[in-house]
Amino acid sequence: MSKQKNTSRSKKSLVALREVNRRRFMGLGAGALAAAAAMTLAEQNATAGKIDIRHFSQPYFGGISEANYGTARQRAAALVAKMTLAEKISQLGNSAPAIKRIGLPSYQYWTECLHGVLTGGPVTSFPQPLAMGNSWNPELIHKVYDAVSDEARAMNRSRGLHLTMYSPATVNMGTRDPRWGRIEENFSEDPLLVGELAGHAIRGMQGTDKKYLKTIACAKHYICNDTDSDRETTSATVDPRSFWEYYTRGFHALVTKYHSFTVMSSYNEVNGVPTTGSRYLLTDILRKRWGFRGYVTSDCDAVGDIYRTHHFVQTWHEAAALALNAGCDLNCGGTLQRHTMKAYQDGLVKQDVIDESLTNILTGRFLLGEFDPPTDNPYSNIPVSCIESTAHQALAREAARQSIVLLKNQDNLLPLNKKAVRHIAVIGPMAAQAHLGGYSGGPHHRISPAAGIAAALGVNLHYNHIPATQFTEKSKSPQPQASSEGFGDLGYITNGDWAAYAAIDFTNKTQLTARVSSQNAGGKIEVHLDQINGPLACTLNVPHTGGWQKWQTVTVALDGITGMHKLYLKFVGGGGDLLNIEWLALLPLSAPSHNTSVVVVESGCSVTGPKDDKAFAAAVAAAKAADVAIVFAGANQQTDREGRDRQHLRFPGVQHELIKAVYEANPRTILVITSNCPIAATWEQDNLPAILTGLFAGEQQGNAIADVLFGDYNPGGKLATTWFTGIEQLPHFHDYDIRKGRTYMYFKGKPLYPFGYGLNYTQFAYKSSKASGSSLATGSTVHVTVTIANPGPKDGDEIVQLYVRFLKSKIVRPIKQLVDFKRLHIKSGMS
Repeated sequence: MSKQKNTSRSKKSLVALREVNRRRFMGLGAGALAAAAAMTLAEQNATAGKIDIRHFSQPYFGGISEANYGTARQRAAALVAKMTLAEKISQLGNSAPAIKRIGLPSYQYWTECLHGVLTGGPVTSFPQPLAMGNSWNPELIHKVYDAVSDEARAMNRSRGLHLTMYSPATVNMGTRDPRWGRIEENFSEDPLLVGELAGHAIRGMQGTDKKYLKTIACAKHYICNDTDSDRETTSATVDPRSFWEYYTRGFHALVTKYHSFTVMSSYNEVNGVPTTGSRYLLTDILRKRWGFRGYVTSDCDAVGDIYRTHHFVQTWHEAAALALNAGCDLNCGGTLQRHTMKAYQDGLVKQDVIDESLTNILTGRFLLGEFDPPTDNPYSNIPVSCIESTAHQALAREAARQSIVLLKNQDNLLPLNKKAVRHIAVIGPMAAQAHLGGYSGGPHHRISPAAGIAAALGVNLHYNHIPATQFTEKSKSPQPQASSEGFGDLGYITNGDWAAYAAIDFTNKTQLTARVSSQNAGGKIEVHLDQINGPLACTLNVPHTGGWQKWQTVTVALDGITGMHKLYLKFVGGGGDLLNIEWLALLPLSAPSHNTSVVVVESGCSVTGPKDDKAFAAAVAAAKAADVAIVFAGANQQTDREGRDRQHLRFPGVQHELIKAVYEANPRTILVITSNCPIAATWEQDNLPAILTGLFAGEQQGNAIADVLFGDYNPGGKLATTWFTGIEQLPHFHDYDIRKGRTYMYFKGKPLYPFGYGLNYTQFAYKSSKASGSSLATGSTVHVTVTIANPGPKDGDEIVQLYVRFLKSKIVRPIKQLVDFKRLHIKSGMS
């Protein structure tokens, strides 16, 4: 009797929660419908519970025809019909076991490809989305993600990588506030620009074939997941206009225009309801209004969070039922697999709901061609040789170049004359490492700014300390990461792993030293010369430090080694991860020769650490002796990342102090902001002669930055986000009302750098602009044309931006709003 009584209470509680869910969002939806100007014509014609069939007049998911989609869905439904209930439930998590009796292989739905495939081995690493957003180039984005999906398909063929991605399209508009910890994952603060760039990423990932998907792409995190430190407990309070005019627009484009097959529900609540348990969001809007026909996956483990952190229900199985009934098909995590059976037994979820979810999921696998002969699928023949191919490296370099924004160029200090500059000081914690940011694979090719500059000049690179992340090749396991000291380090090192480094002069060197930390029992680093099993120069012992990333410096004597030798580090120890290494150096340290062209590299400080007087002094001395000093500074995952929002917009640590000291030593100081987020470089803008930013521009960032510094490439990027002078210019972090000074559309102050800003090495002139009408009526179109000339000395790219504003309105409207854009290449003297 007690069990029956509890079941009845659970049913009633879920019914009540669904009613709360509906009422909380009904007001939001009704308010948005009333603001007709904020909605497209299709949205105005759509009604709750009715699908607008015009969404389906176009091919599904980029290229899939309606007939082929229908066939895949029928095959999926037939496979589901062969399963027992327990078998069906076993398939509702990201790690799905095989069901051998019906020929269903095991499957891992969780694969990442934010700016390159994350797992499975070395791959090409392209710029972070925030950097590529500055390119304003949808065609470039399409090429990048076409290459990423090529590599994913090749890895599927050679390494068994599964093809359902939890990326690349992060469009939850956290860029509304630069404090957001995951800002590097989004393309822009503008919903139109986000929709177009992310949409072309989706199209590049999914392909254009009429029968098969190349990979399955994901639009995330749906919706209003724009603070990260408290994402699993917070509720975003969103008014109707902000919801429809801003936060949904990117998702709307990715679903209705670019046909993302997967949408990921977020951790947070919206207006008091967990998104993963909101039928209004996942079914009424996503499926009924927008016509979404793929599958919804939760963030990990957002289904469990409905109970665990939001306390929205009283039990795990109620959370599972609420998510499934809302329209969440797949759980990243195990909550649905563990608790759906109990929910079914208590009458909280019906089997046909489970069948529908599983059919949605498996339709995608049929569209990938998993159950068809490879000869039928054009994507099955993509060669393994495409992975890190020369063509993909060139594309990574071009993507990085188009992402660079020139912010200041006083007296045309840039570009530098290669013939006139013999001695360059490359300074800062970002100088000697190619920072890739979050969700990055481990590419073999990883060009640091210092290495790129030296290569462009064809000169020697003088390191006092060799960064461990600046390897030339390595075994599979070791991966670069951010260290607890604010530098980068090489980690995930196991017994037998190795890493190789460029040749260095051993003449008159008596010791080798390294900055290391140990894991487990520690280990040894064997230093071999010229090849992996070459002569043993020495062995560094790394004792156990008692915890992860407790750093120490270890030193060993060298005996009679002279001349130039490549370094091969072989790591030896017991089981598990052995150690991490930040840098190594040969002692005694040597000063660079002033008789030859040379690039001197000094870190000066770490990203987040305290001032080191010796490191500061070395950096200042290098700057004073150089023809020009270039400082690479910014933020990395030590300051903001997934799960960690920023508290300020300034340079972390003592980097600002380093920049000032270098400038005082050499007024020909150039700042390159190499960062995963915008930086409030206010003093630097007021005082330094030249500033540019590449953000985290991928594996080829060093070459791309050098191309711009020396004029081999004319920078044409424009900022896709507003750069503010500080947090005092921002509303409260948790205020989701876009009209309270959020983004360029409503901010009335003077930012450090405005949205759409960027300089170049030539001049563009706008003339002969014409519009087909002076006003815009409902349902009408105005065509705008303009002639753009390049009277300057260099060929270059200009990004044409078209904005509108309402001159008379009874409600608060954007100061201006982007409605179209185009990146154009214009030769010198041409229009």
